[in-house]
Amino acid sequence: MPRPALSVSCALLVTLWLYWAGTDTLAQQPVFDETGGIPPETTFERFAPLAEAGDPEVQHFLGYMHFYGEGVELDLNKAHAWFHIAAEEGELKSMRNLGLFHARGINGIPRQYYDPIEANLWFSLATANARDAQRSPLAIANYENFLATDTGELLKSTPQQEIGQTVYATFCAGCHGFDGHSSYPLVPSFALGESLEKTDALLLRNIGRALNERPHSLNDIPRPALLATLGYIRNELYARSTPTLLSASLLATPSTPASTDRTQIRLGEKIYLQFCGGCHGFNGISAYVNSPSFALGERMHKSDEELASSIRNGLGEMPSWEFMLKPEQIDALVSFVRTFEQAYASGIDNKPRPDPDHFFRFAPKSRRWPGQLHNLPTGE
Repeated sequence: MPRPALSVSCALLVTLWLYWAGTDTLAQQPVFDETGGIPPETTFERFAPLAEAGDPEVQHFLGYMHFYGEGVELDLNKAHAWFHIAAEEGELKSMRNLGLFHARGINGIPRQYYDPIEANLWFSLATANARDAQRSPLAIANYENFLATDTGELLKSTPQQEIGQTVYATFCAGCHGFDGHSSYPLVPSFALGESLEKTDALLLRNIGRALNERPHSLNDIPRPALLATLGYIRNELYARSTPTLLSASLLATPSTPASTDRTQIRLGEKIYLQFCGGCHGFNGISAYVNSPSFALGERMHKSDEELASSIRNGLGEMPSWEFMLKPEQIDALVSFVRTFEQAYASGIDNKPRPDPDHFFRFAPKSRRWPGQLHNLPTGE
């Protein structure tokens, strides 16, 4: 079952913690450690104790595993629960994923999770803290104002020159971003001019009728206040902005050069699913610890040539693919595996890759019975 909504007081504690600690604290935490005692063989066995011990980054990772069914059974309830636990401890990626869970912005997430107020809160916290921790109080003000049913009182307490900014921060910033860069691809980024080619009359109609999945109708806000909001969007967010990445991308660690040929990436993905995904995970999280999880950046410190050499010559349990793959296919594989780290960091709006009909998987020796083949085409 979905976890209960986060209270204003709890959200305020999260925000204050992030304000004082800063987002760099999370990034500087040690890389995941293995448990003591008997060495774990599966990725889940390796990280579950750390999540249970309270590490929010690992808790987020377990949520990701359950969401995509990588190394564990696909379970959206468990994914949501782990994201919630991690987000309440300040994990930015989990905050954004909760926004996606509740905004009905991803196909396949059951309607039971749809909660626009929760979506507004988590997107606000994630986008504000990703760019500038000092803007965190805006996120809480956004959430508290959103819960207010008397918009008239809200506007009465707001100076006239700040009306547009206040309405935007209260009802729009969670999804469209405090600086106009959207929280996820399904909503326009006003800072980039998206949707602003429309006339003022059309935009005002769209705002008032709660277009698509917008969580709140603004029909009860006076027209002058809506006009001020539209003016704020056009004259502040767009006119004074400079082109930049979407808010979601700021949560990511870029790992794919911008110049990478997308055709090569697609070729690498096709080959990866058949030859590599069974061990390293179709979404970059391996089933067993003897295979690196590329989504976590494991092995990504190596050069392209070092990675290509491992593919050609084999490494550890992995055999040599030199006589099955052409050099250009190996190069495409290297380009593709470098996309996993950024995909993991950006969140669950990345489309899951289904298991192909036939693929290779190599289990640790302790998991094989006598006479079992080293490679299992069925992936079992």
